[in-house]
Amino acid sequence: VPMKMKARQAEVSLLFCDIRGFSTISERLGPSQTVDWLSGVMGEFSTIVIDHGGVLVDYTGDELLAMWGAPNEQPDHASLACRTAREILASLERLNALWRDLIGAETAVGIGVNTGEALVGNIGTHRKFKYGPLGTCVNVASRVQGATKYFGNSLLLTGETAARLDPAHRTRRLGRVQVQNIAAPIDLHELELPGGTVDWNAWARHYEAALSFFEQEKFGEALAILDHVLAMTPDDGPSLLLSARIAESSARPSDRFSPVWKLPGK
Repeated sequence: VPMKMKARQAEVSLLFCDIRGFSTISERLGPSQTVDWLSGVMGEFSTIVIDHGGVLVDYTGDELLAMWGAPNEQPDHASLACRTAREILASLERLNALWRDLIGAETAVGIGVNTGEALVGNIGTHRKFKYGPLGTCVNVASRVQGATKYFGNSLLLTGETAARLDPAHRTRRLGRVQVQNIAAPIDLHELELPGGTVDWNAWARHYEAALSFFEQEKFGEALAILDHVLAMTPDDGPSLLLSARIAESSARPSDRFSPVWKLPGK
């Protein structure tokens, strides 16, 4: 095994990308056409990962795992992972033009990105070599991908990733969550995507102000600002979720309030 492929601790950024509604679509298509569609879509995503200097760690059915920061040193690994995520989302328009008629649905994805320390090296066996990461940060990245279903958006990052991004990437903090099998709460952020119609900075700061008031149990103030955010973007998943959490928390006794949201599933 080459020296740089030996097992070692490294700070890495990980990206999980999951195809939404895969079971329903594959049932309708049958095995042969499912394989055609899946290899077409995953082929496109894989090219994007490699073009951005990433390592393709694994495919598990309808999910892809990619890594930056090892085996080669990549000081901007968090930014590379986020650029990849944006590019994957941008590719969906092209993929839908190709596959929509065959699959009878849009190809949609959920993406989670996390940065942290991992043991990287051969995580396969002596019979099958597989270079990749092991550790809590892998599980966190997977859970963050799953959290997109509850926040009603396509891409979530952890605070660890957001803190390492260059200024070209603008984010908004969405709150703290507790996920299955991970002890510490996780800070979630959303990345600005191209093609938005609002002034991102002002809109994101309004949302974050509402979130701050909510976390201080100032529900009236939170709702007043959130109404302003929802007037600009009525279908914004995180704002609708925060609005529902404010309503739920207002109806509860104060001693049962927690600003950390326990996710109902993976």
